[in-house]
Amino acid sequence: MEEPGFRLSRREALKDLGALAGVASLGLVPAQTVTVRPRPASIVNVRDFGARGDGKTDDTVAFEKAIEAARSAGTAVFVPRASYLLTRTLALENISLTGPSPGAWCADTDVLPILLPQHRDSPCLVLKAGGGLQAMAVRYDWQGEPESGPPAVLVAGIGAYISQVKIMYPWDGIMADGVSNIGRLNVENVFIVAPRNIGLRVTGTWDVPTVRNVEVWNLGPVPRPFEKGVGFDLGKNDMLRLSDCFVFAMHTGYLLRDRIPGVAIEGGTWGALTGCSSDFCHVGIEVRGEHTVSVTGGCYWSHFWGMRVEGERARVRVTGAEIKSNGAPCVEVLRAEQVVVDGCSLLRPMETFSVPAVHLRGGYTTLSGCHLRSATEGIRIEAGVSSALIAGNTLQAARPVVHLAPAGAAVEMWGNLTLRHR
Repeated sequence: MEEPGFRLSRREALKDLGALAGVASLGLVPAQTVTVRPRPASIVNVRDFGARGDGKTDDTVAFEKAIEAARSAGTAVFVPRASYLLTRTLALENISLTGPSPGAWCADTDVLPILLPQHRDSPCLVLKAGGGLQAMAVRYDWQGEPESGPPAVLVAGIGAYISQVKIMYPWDGIMADGVSNIGRLNVENVFIVAPRNIGLRVTGTWDVPTVRNVEVWNLGPVPRPFEKGVGFDLGKNDMLRLSDCFVFAMHTGYLLRDRIPGVAIEGGTWGALTGCSSDFCHVGIEVRGEHTVSVTGGCYWSHFWGMRVEGERARVRVTGAEIKSNGAPCVEVLRAEQVVVDGCSLLRPMETFSVPAVHLRGGYTTLSGCHLRSATEGIRIEAGVSSALIAGNTLQAARPVVHLAPAGAAVEMWGNLTLRHR
């Protein structure tokens, strides 16, 4: 047992230790020896490799050296806010090129470092497996209207990540290379201004790609909107999750096709469009070929077709969307294994064009729980339709239904409410 005379309180013991160490000014804290060791750099800065960022000096070599140093160190490449002229493609594999956190949505303010590609025969950036691009802008200056060009960003490997990126005036914005598996692609918070050809092409994604909050705006020097241009070009995709995206003034907002010219990978999209929209396009959504897609919510306002479906094995389900068209139907089905339109608002208000709001020319279609308003025809059912179920809709049109299918055809209509046309 300890003798009471030798027992010290914690406070007394610490006080004695502090006195012995000569740290009376620290009260009861004992003296300690601290050894500071230099830490390895957590990020590589392109300025440390000679990048000027004045928009005039060729900074390509500095970027290449920084990328190689970051790859060796197992870290990322940091690009301070400035304008950097590039003359060759930069390849990123298992490494990220990142600017400072923008602190604002990059659409309306210039808060990002800007890459200025001068080469016209290859992409500005190639993202291979694990390549990343964050908080960066890419801006083209064509000095006249181009007839062709490379994509700003080419995706050529799995697990690529693109976030907080602004791409201005490209021929193509972000493109899959069409031969690689780019599964787990993740693209979010991207603003693409005036692409001449394609805003974003996603194909070859075996396993769950994600595209979120991407906007494609046809603004600036594109002289003839509607003649060409696709906002989102979708090919072979395995459970694509595309949400909260928007297209303005392109020929086609969302194009699904299982055969893309010049692309080796073929096949359809299996996936969902959630909360997406388009405005001022020639066609809102076009489905060509074998696709299985669910469209939930969103607004698709088009000068001509709101949605067109043509594919023997196409399966399209649209729920809770507003589809508005002017010179063509809101919904046109030419061929399909299944088209279901449920709980939607279908608007075709222009009297100038004598076309129906819903035009069924073939395939199998169910239209239910929708509100339809048309200045001319509401629903036109052609003789080539395989089956049509029109049930529980509100129809407000000069001619609510034009039924041209032969007697005995698999067409059912019941529970529809016809309102007075205004």
